[in-house]
Amino acid sequence: MKISYMGTGYVGQVSGTVSAHYGHDVILVDIDKVKVNSINQGKPTIFEKDLDEMLYDLAINKKKISATLNTHQAVLDTEASFICVGTPDRGGMIDLSYIQNVSKSIGLALKEKDQFHLVIVKSTVVPGTTINTVLPILEEFSGKKAGIDFGIAMNPEFLREGLAVSDNIDPDSIVIGTQDEKSKKMLKEIYGWAAEEKFTFVNVTAAEAIKYAKNSFLAMKITFANEWGNYCDVMGIDAKEVLDAIGADSRISPMFLRNGPGYGGSCFPKDVNAIVHSGQLNHSPFRVLEEVVAVNNKQYLSLIDLAKSKIGSIARRKIGILGLSFKPDTDDTRESPALKIISYLVSQGCDISAYCPQGIKLAKEWLTYNRITEITYAKSAEECVKDVEFVLIPTDWAEFRDILPKITVPIFIGHRSFVNPDDYANVYCLGYPKK
Repeated sequence: MKISYMGTGYVGQVSGTVSAHYGHDVILVDIDKVKVNSINQGKPTIFEKDLDEMLYDLAINKKKISATLNTHQAVLDTEASFICVGTPDRGGMIDLSYIQNVSKSIGLALKEKDQFHLVIVKSTVVPGTTINTVLPILEEFSGKKAGIDFGIAMNPEFLREGLAVSDNIDPDSIVIGTQDEKSKKMLKEIYGWAAEEKFTFVNVTAAEAIKYAKNSFLAMKITFANEWGNYCDVMGIDAKEVLDAIGADSRISPMFLRNGPGYGGSCFPKDVNAIVHSGQLNHSPFRVLEEVVAVNNKQYLSLIDLAKSKIGSIARRKIGILGLSFKPDTDDTRESPALKIISYLVSQGCDISAYCPQGIKLAKEWLTYNRITEITYAKSAEECVKDVEFVLIPTDWAEFRDILPKITVPIFIGHRSFVNPDDYANVYCLGYPKK
């Protein structure tokens, strides 16, 4: 099939590349000329495991994927279009401006098209958005009728950054929300490589809700682990022992049950905020999720409090920060606890040296935008921790384990699962009662 993907962020680039890998002819669409040129040279604009080689082969050798600035032509040249543009958090509310703009552009193209065309919303949108916002715009600007002249569907993504390619190739589930049988059949054909048991067929609004239900539950699970980790710190209990035992229960599972400095990234913060706001707006508040947000907003301070408990005042100290992305194996720094920690430390007059294997570029952009410039960006972990008074590791990149034995100053680690503090005289972890 010929498929266009509107937006070349994590979702668009990875989903489009995997679709091309399975034989579809793919066009990626973006308004950023730099991104388009990079993709056409076979170079991803994001860091994601296995994406570099796959995109290069498909773009340069096999000619199965290309990128363009022309939304109109991309719709005319394809049979289906995925909407993968961002839905950022604007003051706790979802921003639908990108969704509205691309829907208008697709609608204008559909006006000139005689063949049936399937439009699939893959962006995360609050329940009701596809039917009440996207569909009316498409009908208005195309002059055509959904379900007859074109199809409308919702197909949420469940990708873990750092594992997005493998999650696309072998997904836990594929949720398909449609209004008509033709759209349902078409969308299932797009995922022709997936086993029958992977599919969940629902209506459009239910598909939107499933995305938020999954993300908010996982955010709640992380926050539950953090609350228990904080309690274990106070009670002198090893939080890892407690959480590992809980995770061994088949009703619970160990996934996302690990305490640390809080959740971040492109999904959990904005998605939980958006569904909380939607609940308030519709007079059905999510009280539990409201508390999840409140707890997570303060959780990054737990790593700073751990440092204070061992070395006293941290004001005007020289500090090494290892890890800037919100989790290892990605360059994404959106809502990263590490950046919140840096913001706090700068307010305390600290001198900061920071390093991350992939997150420096995006971290620097965010910190500079927020006028936080009193930072030295190291070229290696070794350079980062040279001549500092203590080290914070909020993001547990595996390669940081190699440098731990070489550091002589106190080291404070956000994730207890990263190392056993008893193996080091100067290492302290959240949720671990080391004296």
